Amino acid sequence: MHMKNWFRKYNPIVIKTLPGILLFTISFLWFYFPGEYVLIANRDLTLFITSPGYLGSFLDHPGGLLEYIGSFLSQFYRFRVAGALLLSGMITSAFFATGNLIVRISGKKELFVVGILSSILFLGMHNYYPHQIGQSLGFILVMGLVAASPRERNRRRVYLAFSIPLIYLVCGGYVWFFGGLMLVEEIVRNRKIDYASALLSILYPGIIIICGARLVYLDPLAELAVGPLPFGEEYGKSPWPYMFMAWIMLSMVLAGIPKIMQKLKPVWRMLSLSTFFLGGMALVLHFSYNRKNGEFFQIEKLAISEDWDGLLDYTSEHPSMNLFGSFYTNLALVNRGRLCSDLFHYPQSFGRRGLCFEYDSKAELLRRGSDFFWTVHFVNEAHHWAFESMIIDGFTRRNLTRLIQTELVRGNYKVAEKYVDLLESSIFNGKMASHYRQFLYNRQAIESDPKLGPRLNIQMKQDFFSEGMDLEINLRLLLANDPSNLPAYDYLMALFLLEKEVDKIAAALPGYLNVNGDTLPPLLDESLLVYKITHREENQLQLKVSPATLQRFDAYTRILRQYRDQNEAARVLYPSYGNSFWFYLNFVSLPNP
Repeated sequence: MHMKNWFRKYNPIVIKTLPGILLFTISFLWFYFPGEYVLIANRDLTLFITSPGYLGSFLDHPGGLLEYIGSFLSQFYRFRVAGALLLSGMITSAFFATGNLIVRISGKKELFVVGILSSILFLGMHNYYPHQIGQSLGFILVMGLVAASPRERNRRRVYLAFSIPLIYLVCGGYVWFFGGLMLVEEIVRNRKIDYASALLSILYPGIIIICGARLVYLDPLAELAVGPLPFGEEYGKSPWPYMFMAWIMLSMVLAGIPKIMQKLKPVWRMLSLSTFFLGGMALVLHFSYNRKNGEFFQIEKLAISEDWDGLLDYTSEHPSMNLFGSFYTNLALVNRGRLCSDLFHYPQSFGRRGLCFEYDSKAELLRRGSDFFWTVHFVNEAHHWAFESMIIDGFTRRNLTRLIQTELVRGNYKVAEKYVDLLESSIFNGKMASHYRQFLYNRQAIESDPKLGPRLNIQMKQDFFSEGMDLEINLRLLLANDPSNLPAYDYLMALFLLEKEVDKIAAALPGYLNVNGDTLPPLLDESLLVYKITHREENQLQLKVSPATLQRFDAYTRILRQYRDQNEAARVLYPSYGNSFWFYLNFVSLPNP
């Protein structure tokens, strides 16, 4: 009896506080653990600069202020706890914003719990990592403004007349969502249409947008009409924003039905709603979470922090079939001097593209491709890719750091100083800016730095143009200028291994061994044996294959001869020889260029 009474009357602890705490806790744990990839993917999309000029760059288009606030908030993604707290707070806000709307329409405070599904859909939206926190903030602000709108007809018209231009200025295309919610609320609450309010909600925003496109703004009308709503080609194909908006409007309609769920007893009503929401959460998490994205961004996190051993340990447990994952794995191998030893311990399904991308003016390639050229000490090309990344993405911590590094190595101290000042004027980057400031006009400090020094001392004997489409030519030109460039040699030999070019490997081995201290990595030893077998008559190499490699090859060929079916032979050989050059040579097809 006591339990029935407890559910029958409005209890804020049950209806608001407990669901809010539960949603906040679940969201925090989700984005701290499996959903951390959302933080990693978005932590370096913008560089928030604390200057009036930076703010002004957002005020030249509708919705710019919302993007500015979103850019500020996204800086907290750098910190795992703060980022998870921020997202969980945003998701919990969706619960309270929806609950207030529903109670406003229905007058039934127990229906506040309907907002739980809004939070769940919000969580699904953020699991799609291109979704920005500023876009979620736009939904929350608009819903809050609708919940705060006057009820009396004339005051409501005045509210619409003044609020719609301001909302468009601050939130851009979210003015359509605002107008739609205001119209739905008007119809559901009053059971009739106020045509003046309807025109203000739907037609008025269109007039403002068209006039703005004609008289004020330079952007195309299509962008002015919807930006920065989470739609369009740049945002990608995600159903969650559509589902969220549809649910908000549907829940408002259902809230206006007088006898909805009244036939159920209070206890069963709560249990049925709880079951519905738990099932919804399970479905949303299942369909919105992308495990491959989670694994890739963990790899990128380790690569950016240059934790090469940690990266290789992680990819050993979670082999990446992603182009960028393969690129970072090979980058870690070369930084640990293991590229020509352990290349085939990891998937190489992308061939030469897994070593270096062909030049293309795509942001996702440019922001990562600079790392390859920096690793092989091709400083000018590393600068080129970082600069192109800056043109497309704007300044980020990543491309700005690389530009500082390359300008310091090239002795352009005034340009480097400007970049350091820019980095220092952004939030959370003061320590890094101070680190690089010590190298300005100080060649001796640069020479002693483990990252900058080795690249400073490389002297190019002749200029050459980078061949953006041909990795082999770039590496050969680098080695012609500096034959002691071991990372470039490692990549060149790895390229020959992936292309199954045993003749080129044999020709390059003497120079490679001279740089590598006469140490022949296992994969090159295996390729040398293949060369000697296939070039018995003209073989003039004095290099010898190690006894261990000869013994292993005898065991490999003994098993291979036992099977006529290539697929069966590959299945038997893979556990012991899948990481060998021979297995790659016999059973792996070269990817299409």
